[in-house]
Amino acid sequence: MITRLKKIRSVFFLLVLCNAALSQTGKVYFTSKEITRVATGTNYFYHFAALDSNGNAVIYSVKKLPGWLHYNIHDNSISGRSIKTGQFPVVLVAHTKTDSAVQPFMVTVYDRQTENILCLGNSITNGVDTFNSYRRDLWQMLHQANYNFDFIGSWSKHSNGDNMPIPDFDLDHDGHSGWTFEDILNPPSWDSVRGNLYKWLQSYTPSSVLLELGTNDIFHCRTPKEMFINLDVIVGLLQEKNKHVRIFIAQIPPLGAQWSGKKLCGNDTSYAKAIMNLNREIAAYVKANTSSQSPLIAVDQFSGIDPSKDMFDDIHPNTRGEKLMAERWFKALQPYLKKL
Repeated sequence: MITRLKKIRSVFFLLVLCNAALSQTGKVYFTSKEITRVATGTNYFYHFAALDSNGNAVIYSVKKLPGWLHYNIHDNSISGRSIKTGQFPVVLVAHTKTDSAVQPFMVTVYDRQTENILCLGNSITNGVDTFNSYRRDLWQMLHQANYNFDFIGSWSKHSNGDNMPIPDFDLDHDGHSGWTFEDILNPPSWDSVRGNLYKWLQSYTPSSVLLELGTNDIFHCRTPKEMFINLDVIVGLLQEKNKHVRIFIAQIPPLGAQWSGKKLCGNDTSYAKAIMNLNREIAAYVKANTSSQSPLIAVDQFSGIDPSKDMFDDIHPNTRGEKLMAERWFKALQPYLKKL
């Protein structure tokens, strides 16, 4: 059964990649990667570019830009300098007579007090279907509370590589659909282009990590002991990059009725019981491995979650479930954040 699930998943992702390639035919797409961070008082510069797959001329415009940035129409760039920390929305548009593409992102102006928050995990972190993931609600809570923070990550897209359904928040993250603890270190062959934690940590330094993994490991019939072999490496790499990093580890959400009672691992353990066992072991792992220098904090994303109300497919949170997750991350983060 698990082998069949792997084959189905591989076929699904091949179809997604094919559909994504087909969707670009005759359409405009940005070829430049947005620049999302700049230190206070430092010059920001981003030269953007797009192509039309039919070779048509591309015209650019700026839909949204903060006052300290300026659009340079002659070389299709934005530049400027800010002495104020914060996050500032930018929306660029590239279009031909028939098609257009939008590149929305946040520019974070940071200082030494800025909390670099890495959302690290699987599809629950990435967002699937029409949902943005808990990250949008969490960003809004942090932003409205006037905290000095930045979401960081190597990936800024939705689970199928498209733009987020509502791209009005800081999109950077490292949530990768279908991934396990092991995949964070050694990505699956069908998704290897996205890299791994070794590579990602060469380009950013987290001060807080929101780690949510384990659901896919449960489906692969892995035990907590097997998962924690890779968790040890993940924690070690994060602490090697920043000896003061705070790692918030989620006790993962329950599964809904179509999955919770099933026993597909060749033993008498249901998926529901496997998740309860994992969450109990996560609490013990955190207690045994935390330190004053680099705290590990367990965040309960299980208790009080009702899959019939808080999920849309018995695995992933719906709008209500995403907000519940965000509230729990927010409460855990608050003691460590500074105001702007």
